[in-house]
Amino acid sequence: MRLNPKPSQRGGKQLLERYGKVGDILAEMEEKLTYALVDNATLTAVQRILGQVKTKSRDSVDTDIVALENFLQAVLFYDQIIAIDDYIPRHRDARIKSFNFVNFLRSADYNLDALAAKASEKSAELRPEIRGGEFVNEDFKRLLELLQTHIICTWDVSSSIYYLTLKGLAEKNSEEFEKYGNLAAAIFSELGDAADSGKRTSGDVALFDRYGQPIGSGYKIPGAKWGDGSTGGMTGAIKPFVASLVWLANRSIFYSLVAKYLQADTFLYPIRQAYQQHYISQSCNYGQNYPKRIVESFSSTFSEDIIAIQQGGLATASAIDLPIFGAWMARQTGDPATLITATLELRERSEFQEAREQLREVRRLFDESDIGSANKAVTKIIVDLKKASTDMRTKYGIKTKQGVPVTRLVHIYNTVAALKGLPTLPDYNFSVKLPDFLKFDKNRGFSSVYRNLTHDLSTTWSLGEARDILGSRVILDKEAFVYNPKNEDPIYRKSHSPIKSPM
Repeated sequence: MRLNPKPSQRGGKQLLERYGKVGDILAEMEEKLTYALVDNATLTAVQRILGQVKTKSRDSVDTDIVALENFLQAVLFYDQIIAIDDYIPRHRDARIKSFNFVNFLRSADYNLDALAAKASEKSAELRPEIRGGEFVNEDFKRLLELLQTHIICTWDVSSSIYYLTLKGLAEKNSEEFEKYGNLAAAIFSELGDAADSGKRTSGDVALFDRYGQPIGSGYKIPGAKWGDGSTGGMTGAIKPFVASLVWLANRSIFYSLVAKYLQADTFLYPIRQAYQQHYISQSCNYGQNYPKRIVESFSSTFSEDIIAIQQGGLATASAIDLPIFGAWMARQTGDPATLITATLELRERSEFQEAREQLREVRRLFDESDIGSANKAVTKIIVDLKKASTDMRTKYGIKTKQGVPVTRLVHIYNTVAALKGLPTLPDYNFSVKLPDFLKFDKNRGFSSVYRNLTHDLSTTWSLGEARDILGSRVILDKEAFVYNPKNEDPIYRKSHSPIKSPM
């Protein structure tokens, strides 16, 4: 069964019981629907929180809670949930059964394999490079900036030899170090996702020291305080970390391309959502600082529910401040295993039906009008959305020592003109077959969802009892190999000592 809301007869539970075929329902509709595209990494994260899949590291739990909230918001505020059916074959049926309200599309049925090939081609063009201890290639540098974290490499002594070591630039046991551990675990989890997809990705990376000298066999560290500065290459974490970043880019690009043609908003695993912000900004020529400005603006301006941001008339942005629904439901039920059922029941309530109608109308206005005209029309909906989000924060918010935790759902609408940077169908020399339940004008623009993962992680840490409940069913895979995060205190970053040297 599928989650198939009919505008005049919505309600998750009743619809699951009443309807079977998506096409039969949508064929009767004249009103355009909204679609949320979720990736398998997000579904896996949800299953880890539900206790259905083991987790490799406790450090990934907080990011999984963010992914869970992302998914719950998609269910609450979108008409249709779409996923790509390319999960591990032996677990495929169990996954579909666990998410029987999601529309799973088989790649082979809709030529999505060709889109996957294009994403692999694009990600293969990345040239990972570490220079003077930092990633300097634009893609990964921008990603780390958006994540507001500092990941560096230093030479650390082991058995009298220097080895290049991956670290977070943070004081031990600080909030910054906790964030680094969460983000590193999320990035390393990409290798597991690649394995689940039957894929391999390269961990090759170019290495240069702070003087621009290439680092290879026989390299010796200038100014080393131990021995003659002889080096033994990289520790085991760096290549897997780079390979994870490449796969992360691959999946972010793939889902961006799929979303463009399915006219869906992407709800990706949070670390991928961050990379997608950079990819779309770069591809659509918004300027390198565009995603950073949006994230910072929407994170710091919680007094407004809807804010318009324009970049050369190509894009506009809107935001809704929301409570942490997963935390509220966890407090109500005391068991994360009930969250999916509770969310499907919650979406039946009138305030969520009305919110979906309003968001659907916003999307329609942007699809059918130029951004200038649509902005004027959308202002008429702002008052209702503002009231709805305020009421939801009052009704579904939880009280903590820091107040009521709030997250922000940001939509960026890109005009058709702005999409010239994204690969188009003629570039692929093939046609994408659309699912029967998707009925729309293929010339419509492209909408994407932006999140601030750093803010969402901080919000998760403030949840107290609700955070404990949300993590209560997590099962640790004790046999899994886990990278143990290391830190570099910022004040010693450029110093030489008998145990380490800067790169």
